[in-house]
Amino acid sequence: MSFLNPLFFWAMFAVSVPVIIHLINFRRHKTLYFSNTSFLEDLKKETQTRTKLKQILILIARILTIAMLVIAFAGPFIRSNSSENHKQSEVNIIYIDNSFSMEAEGKKGVVFGQARQIAKQIIFNSDAGKDFILITNDMLPQHQFVLGRDKLLQEIDKIAVGSSPATLNDVILKANTLLPKDKTASLYIISDMQKSFIPEPDIMPDKNINTVFIPIETSVLSNMFIDTCWFASPVHRSGQDEELIARIVNHSDEDFADIPVQLFINDSLKALSSLNIEANQTEELSIKYVNTASGFFNARIEISDYPVTYDNVLYFNYRSDEQTNVLLINSESNYKYLRSVYSSDPSNFVLKEIKLGNEQASQFGNYDIILLSNIVEISSGLAADLQSFVSGGGSVVLIPDVEIKHNSLNDFLALFNAGKFENAKLTGKSIKYIDYENLIFKNVFADNSSNTDFPALGLVHKYMMFNSSPFAGLISLENNSPLLISGNFNKGKLYVFTAPVSEINAEMLKSPVFAPVFFNLAINSQITSSLYAVIGQGSSVDISYPYEIAAADIFSISDNENTDAIVQYNAAGKNLRVFIPQDIKLAGNYKLLRADNFISPISVNYNRLESILDYHDKISLEKIIKDKFDDNVKIIDATKDDIALELKEFSDGKPLWQWFLMLALFFIICEVLFARFIK
Repeated sequence: MSFLNPLFFWAMFAVSVPVIIHLINFRRHKTLYFSNTSFLEDLKKETQTRTKLKQILILIARILTIAMLVIAFAGPFIRSNSSENHKQSEVNIIYIDNSFSMEAEGKKGVVFGQARQIAKQIIFNSDAGKDFILITNDMLPQHQFVLGRDKLLQEIDKIAVGSSPATLNDVILKANTLLPKDKTASLYIISDMQKSFIPEPDIMPDKNINTVFIPIETSVLSNMFIDTCWFASPVHRSGQDEELIARIVNHSDEDFADIPVQLFINDSLKALSSLNIEANQTEELSIKYVNTASGFFNARIEISDYPVTYDNVLYFNYRSDEQTNVLLINSESNYKYLRSVYSSDPSNFVLKEIKLGNEQASQFGNYDIILLSNIVEISSGLAADLQSFVSGGGSVVLIPDVEIKHNSLNDFLALFNAGKFENAKLTGKSIKYIDYENLIFKNVFADNSSNTDFPALGLVHKYMMFNSSPFAGLISLENNSPLLISGNFNKGKLYVFTAPVSEINAEMLKSPVFAPVFFNLAINSQITSSLYAVIGQGSSVDISYPYEIAAADIFSISDNENTDAIVQYNAAGKNLRVFIPQDIKLAGNYKLLRADNFISPISVNYNRLESILDYHDKISLEKIIKDKFDDNVKIIDATKDDIALELKEFSDGKPLWQWFLMLALFFIICEVLFARFIK
């Protein structure tokens, strides 16, 4: 048992008052005159004994009455936790979960409204002069300081449900950081306790923090939402048949049929599809339509689902009819074949040819793809420049000449761990294997049959791929030697064509393989901008932007209305990575500006982390607390009608002053009874 006001025990000296009164009354004598006292001798002895007993009982009752009153005013209570410091909390830290899942209905109304009401009860049950710290998912700057009662109440009224999810680790880390080290605190965690909120807690509260979990039950346990989307082809052209795949999740125990799924492009309904989805299943819905224009497109997919609505829309954007910039670096032997592939289609390609040795590395960033045509050797300087170009998102195609310097080309390939040329040549070999699933061969062959009769090649350099290499063969010959290999390196790609593109392989160059393959190599070399970003800490999108950026340039995101936020960015080669600022709170399609010049659309969506409505029940929450936390943790049931009393007991302990006051009253009654009935 502890006391709120132990200094009040000085009042215990008041018990001396009835003792002094008793002693004075004990020494007072009263003379009675009788003619003969012999008859009163026995009566005198009996009366004297009763009087002494009566006075002692009254004295004890008075002493206990005063003692009980003193103890009651000292504020006795039993602590509700086993805090090592045995000190009452000096600061109350209140975390209010304001994620989208808190919009659900609970037993007492909207869960978020309950959370704010509980927070206010904590405030009103605390001492008037107590300090507070407020934590929300937004981690706002104004919540980084200790607040008074009135200011905290104002801030709680300002809190709104938002798009920023948080985890228990984030909350505990924030509490540990904000609490002064010389203070003790109680941390109140008010949340619906989704499993995504408590994935695996590995950050513990400081020893001077006592923690109380206040889970609020929701009545919504089902949700259907759009998880993500992607295109079957990363390249878009006017008049092209598009296939958009949308992944939709049904997190409920109910089957749904004929759910309408709408695709809007530039705010116009472009396609309408329907979906049948079983309970607790995920479906990938294919939406097909035709691109009828060029340029940038703002798009969104919509479904209808209630009551959780924030994840019913997915925003994205893309660009159509962007020309591919091709740099063709020829050796001394200048062949016409590659030139004819790209110069014949100026609507898709912008071709520039130069001789090997005349290239300018500073200009590489202006191109999407660089083809090294019939190369004998590569200088170390050019090799390093090409590696940097690929790292920044570009694509390089290496085509060897009939005669090559193996050491030079293999040194270049070693930069990418792409394998090596062996000192041998193959003749008369035909194509046996083509990876038809690769985008390079999309729409190239009407029939993906292994029985297709391909012409034999006049000369192929034997090539060995390493087991540890990330590169793979896209076309192989009948002896399994690769004809075309590809692999990713950082943000870009490297392709190696092991046969010279010259008259020695004239039959192959006339086949239906050559032109479409090199056409698609260039088309798919464009850096594809991200379809969308997810709102949250560190979120970013990648954008194709080959232009030079000065250190003083400022990029911003705008929606033409109320939002205009400066963004941070990283530029590497043709890739511009834009970080979504925390000022962006609403999902939608925005514009990226450089100064006042439009660069690209930017689409942002709410995090789907909380779309799976899985919650910790009391048993699982108690298990986590037992396994991960110490004894300074308590769970309070928010559904109880006397939650205010439980909050008060956690803050101040279980008060006992009422019992001591009742004992004082009892001893007063005892004193009256002793005085009246003991003669």
